[in-house]
Amino acid sequence: MKGPFISRVKIKNFRNFLDVDVELNHKQVIIGENSIGKTNFLRAIQIVLDRGFTDYNRQLEPSDFHDSLVEPMENGEEIIITIEVKNYEHNRQLVAQFEDAVVSTSPPTLQFNYRYYPIKDENELILRYQYVIYKGINQEKHFRHDDRNLLSIKVIGALRDVERELNSNKKSPLYKLVKQYDIDQNELIDISEEMKSAADEILNLDEIRDIKKVIEEKFSTLAGLQKDNSVNLRPYDIDIERLLYTIQVFMGLKERPVSELSLGLANILYVSLMMLLMKDKTVPRIIKEEDYDSLVGKEDSNIIKECYAVSDSEINYILKDDINLDTQRILYAFFDKYNYQPHSVSILALEEPEAHLHPVLQRLIYREVLHKSENSVIFTTHSPYITAISPLESIVHGRYEDGQTKIFSTSGLKLEKKEKEDIERYLDAKRGEIYFGKGVLLVEGITEEYIVPKVAELMGTSLDDLGIIVCNIHSTNFKPYVQILNSLKIPWSLITDGDFYELEIIDDGGKEKKKKHYHRNWEVNKPQNFRGLELMNKMLVDLEIITDEDISIGNFPQQFQLLSENGCFVGFNTFEVDSMATTNAEGLETLKKVYSEVRTGGEKEQQNFNTELDNKNFWNGLKKIDNNVSKGRFAQRLSSHMTIDMVPPYIVNAINDIIKKVKNIHE
Repeated sequence: MKGPFISRVKIKNFRNFLDVDVELNHKQVIIGENSIGKTNFLRAIQIVLDRGFTDYNRQLEPSDFHDSLVEPMENGEEIIITIEVKNYEHNRQLVAQFEDAVVSTSPPTLQFNYRYYPIKDENELILRYQYVIYKGINQEKHFRHDDRNLLSIKVIGALRDVERELNSNKKSPLYKLVKQYDIDQNELIDISEEMKSAADEILNLDEIRDIKKVIEEKFSTLAGLQKDNSVNLRPYDIDIERLLYTIQVFMGLKERPVSELSLGLANILYVSLMMLLMKDKTVPRIIKEEDYDSLVGKEDSNIIKECYAVSDSEINYILKDDINLDTQRILYAFFDKYNYQPHSVSILALEEPEAHLHPVLQRLIYREVLHKSENSVIFTTHSPYITAISPLESIVHGRYEDGQTKIFSTSGLKLEKKEKEDIERYLDAKRGEIYFGKGVLLVEGITEEYIVPKVAELMGTSLDDLGIIVCNIHSTNFKPYVQILNSLKIPWSLITDGDFYELEIIDDGGKEKKKKHYHRNWEVNKPQNFRGLELMNKMLVDLEIITDEDISIGNFPQQFQLLSENGCFVGFNTFEVDSMATTNAEGLETLKKVYSEVRTGGEKEQQNFNTELDNKNFWNGLKKIDNNVSKGRFAQRLSSHMTIDMVPPYIVNAINDIIKKVKNIHE
């Protein structure tokens, strides 16, 4: 059963955020440049939900207001934080506790608000500032500490001392996890007495007796006339609480303590314990025999017999592994009805969880957390290895724009199942780099991936310096990538081949058939078109960026212009052929030179290629590249020899377009 999650956050006037309203999902991965406000975003949530915060933490200062506000506390400005929570309705305790917080029943939604505002006298003069945290829309329904005992957030900072936290007795997540198991107190008492009896044997050792004697003698000498000079030694008291404190974690065959683990492994251990600690406890892992006997007498109790087996100790029943999802739901409903156990719900937030972890471990661990965990988790990260395996609908992107941080998310992203699977595989392979650009230039193939950065350099600009990412999507299916970028408000442009073709109409017994002939010469008054135009027009119409009425059917110059105005830059044929047709004699010689450096055949092969270019049979020249070298290998070498005269105009226009968009936002 997936736990409750923060579904929406609204922040006004707090630190980086002048006015933010963002929808979230069950799992969230927050990305953005340094100082963009990722920690402050979590801080805003903590002000409302963190049990560890005091009144002092929630009482803000002038420095907590957005920098654009001049003397905010003198002018009566307010800081408002609103948090909405969904997926709580299966938890009866939350339903009962937060009746006043309900702001929607379809879907069920809770709302919690923080307001930091001025108190004024009868003359509207500001006396002081105070805060109120309340449930729903009624400011009189206060959200208090006992509410946070049921619903809270736990934030684990990027720099943490795992060894200290695991050994901090009552604060240790291991101790808290052990306490949740409701261990029989009588058993603990018996064990404690046995340990104390064994420890008392230490006092009979000659060495310990002698230590007692010399201490007593020295004390008597120093104490002078002090009447009671006796000194007694005894082992440390072993009460049942301290007995639980003694349980520590040791790792590996050599049972190394946490202090000897690497920072990465210690962090994995700590996060693992926190995830277990915050797991929904409605379904117990262990049932005592008397409780089991009581439960099997209830209606629908066959689910208990199916899911539990006698433990190794033969005095308890333990939950079986690998129970399917449908059975889990039935089991949850049974325990919620007959064996309700109150428990708090904590949302876990981790800042930079990649700290000290090898990229392979990042992927393995957080793929599990992001895709399979019942807990709602929020990450802030700079790691492309984590974003690469994040669910598409779980990305939150922060960007500094117009003097403030704006937050955008993919939670409302609507993609077909196949598109979603394709993109997730692509992002996994490409390390999620699409999310980290200030701007993204989408290209359809390996040729453009090699050529475009070089062209930008020839134009006097480094795309890396501007934070512009070139993403090769290995297809012409740009639509889902554009949807993602639009949802995160990341500027984009795209480059695709025109793929000009001639349309032949064939009379098949009175029935017309259409046949496309690519790679032909343009001839006036023949039914001709561009596959690139057709695909991009359809994409923009589907995304409601343009309408069908905007497209001038048959007027290709206007179609090229309309697409370029909307970020889509389309060639005539393919890049190689367009480059050959664009360049001068010197450029053709450069192409011949590049071919000579990468070809696998002899001089005859080179002569044939040269002849095709001299005769302007550019399609034949491309075929020889494709068949004898490969377009990718040729483009890789060409990027080292290319001149600006060899670049088709649509490539230059696309680069200028994305540069302009990025500079308009960030300069």
